[in-house]
Amino acid sequence: MNRFIIDVRPGRSSLIEDAVYSALGLVVIAALYADGRAHILGLPDSFFTPWHAFMYGGLLAMIVWLAIMGRRAAIRREGRSIFVLPAGYAFSVVGAGLFVLGGVADMIWHIVFGIEVGLEALLSPSHLLLFISGGLLLSGPLLAQRRDVAPPGSGTDKRVPAMLALTALTGLAAFALSYLSAFTTHAPEQSMPRGPEGSDAHILAEVLASEGLASFIVTSIVLVVPTVHALRARIWFPGALAALITAVAVLASGLTGFQNLESVIAALIGGALLDALVLVLRRSVRERALELIIAAALPLVVWSAQLTAHAIRYQLRWSEELIFGVVLVSALVSVSVILALGSGGGRGARRETREPEETTNTHATRGATE
Repeated sequence: MNRFIIDVRPGRSSLIEDAVYSALGLVVIAALYADGRAHILGLPDSFFTPWHAFMYGGLLAMIVWLAIMGRRAAIRREGRSIFVLPAGYAFSVVGAGLFVLGGVADMIWHIVFGIEVGLEALLSPSHLLLFISGGLLLSGPLLAQRRDVAPPGSGTDKRVPAMLALTALTGLAAFALSYLSAFTTHAPEQSMPRGPEGSDAHILAEVLASEGLASFIVTSIVLVVPTVHALRARIWFPGALAALITAVAVLASGLTGFQNLESVIAALIGGALLDALVLVLRRSVRERALELIIAAALPLVVWSAQLTAHAIRYQLRWSEELIFGVVLVSALVSVSVILALGSGGGRGARRETREPEETTNTHATRGATE
């Protein structure tokens, strides 16, 4: 009997399987932010907390569901193997292994060096390993969509699970860099006294302002890279950018107990405007031009909306140079990053138009053989 345990030839996951996996990933990210909120607000903390249960339970559920997906793929392949790795989920399997390794490393780190406090928790080597493993775990539906392209409205279109996975990955990156988040910074509300150059007051004021400027620039990159990837991978659909940007803003706001809901409203408005811009331009400009336009427009629109919302609720104390400058510099840096990443649309376009034909030909061949 020719039977083997793992079939190295990739199988194909279903739309429902990818959707469930993406939903579990979002649960894990929400629990991660709930755990961060508990640390920031000084809530009673131990290993046995609801957010830890959701976070580690969600991760375990992702691993179990991945195993179920592999077994279902093997059954669809007429039972010739016990487990077939779904296409696009190889990094997820690696992430599962690294997560176990990172959990052991984190336990050893705590025993040797104690529990991290504040920024230490985001920069601990064992936690960084957990972030990396989590990113690999979350990537499955996003990479699976690249392997299984279906026309919109066909009933097997995987853009929604892929977009959910991309949102979860963006949320993870935003959490890892939450000490520089434009959605939580209050730097624009801090005045910058014009003291003598080199004085302690001047240095302190510039340090605080620099932290605020860096927060806008870093968060721009965190949002622009996945936004352009959504366009490049053709997983964008109307409302996708509004959902992604608003989700990151909601999660960030949750870290501080939802004290800055104006940022969430601004993110929703800015994301909706970006979706409208993509809808208008996607058929009239080249893909590369659209990527660069959106890379520039995202900081211009979202941060303008957020600073306006801050001005309504609080009093902005930054000078006009800082207010206009941070928006423009964020846009310039975002465009520079996308330029540095290069263009990847051509190869993806050829792949997406070819794979459905190959799938059709394969089915036709099977039908003729049968």
